[in-house]
Order: sequence, then C-alpha cells, then structure tokens
Amino acid sequence: MEKYNLDLDEGMMKELLEEFAPVNFVKSLKLSKLHSIEDARASLEEYGRELARKSIEKGEKRIDRVYHVMKKAIEKTGEMKFPFIPQRYLEIAYLSIQPIRRLRIVTNSPRIFSFRLNECSLYKAIEEEYGKEAADKMVCKSACFALIEEILSHFDFDIKPSLEASMADDGKCQFKIER
Repeated sequence: MEKYNLDLDEGMMKELLEEFAPVNFVKSLKLSKLHSIEDARASLEEYGRELARKSIEKGEKRIDRVYHVMKKAIEKTGEMKFPFIPQRYLEIAYLSIQPIRRLRIVTNSPRIFSFRLNECSLYKAIEEEYGKEAADKMVCKSACFALIEEILSHFDFDIKPSLEASMADDGKCQFKIER
C-alpha cells in the first residue's frame, strides 16, 4: 500500500521561515519617526505580498495528499474552492513564520472564513525592537492584510478581509473573510 504524506512539507516551511523570519525583517524597519510609520506599512505590505507569493509557489510544488484529494473534489464538484484553497495557503504562510502548530479556525463555511492568531511573531518582534507603543499601532496588520489579499486575488476571489480583534486591544488578531 502506498504511503501518503498528509502533512505540509516541513522543508518548505523551514525555507519560508529562513526567508521571511519576522525578527530579521523587523530589524530593517525604522519606526522612530511618524513619517516612517507609513514607510513601515508599505514595507510590511510588500513583505506580506511576497510571503503569499512564495507560499503559493512552494505549496504548488509540494502537494500533500490532502491537497491533492481536495483539488480533485473541487474539480469534480465545482464547490469548496472557498474557503479551502485560501485556507491552505494561509496555513502554509502562518505556520511557517508564527510560533503556532495550527491555524485556529473560527468559522469555515462556503460564505465565511475566519481565523485567529493568539500569538504573533511579527507583533512581538516590533514590540521587542521598538517598544509596546510602536507595536500597539498595529502596523503589522498591513502584512497580514496584504498576505490575505494576495492569496485571495491569486485564486480569483475579489473580497477583502476585515480585522475583528487585534493584538493591541484584545491580545489576539482575528481576521474574517466574507463572500
């Protein structure tokens, strides 16, 4: 009997972490001046978009059994592309750079997909490098919005995510994508 790999490729996730380590990226930001906050947001957006592109590129080359079966089911039924395809690439990206073992899914339906990050290495790196006040400005959400939007756009979903909870206010970030 053929042995199937049902998990995301660990090598792929390690490669993404090496390239997109939040601590290394944050050290390159300059958050000391007000005008540099906008520059930081732009840099974080590019970071998020590039992380999305690389996650898709690597994820399409290293297909696990779960994704293979999911793609076949989507082709056969024409259903389930949302939320399952975006979820896969969000999991690849977040599990690669965050100190989490799984993405906490809040809602997963044909209309709504929402997830929560109880910890965030990007927020924490900003806090450690520039202080709590800088982190609480939530410039890091620019990276997450860009990541989510790039993945959605790549798979032809013209929808925008929203932030329902933030690290600064709630001790967690929760994103919602509604069709």
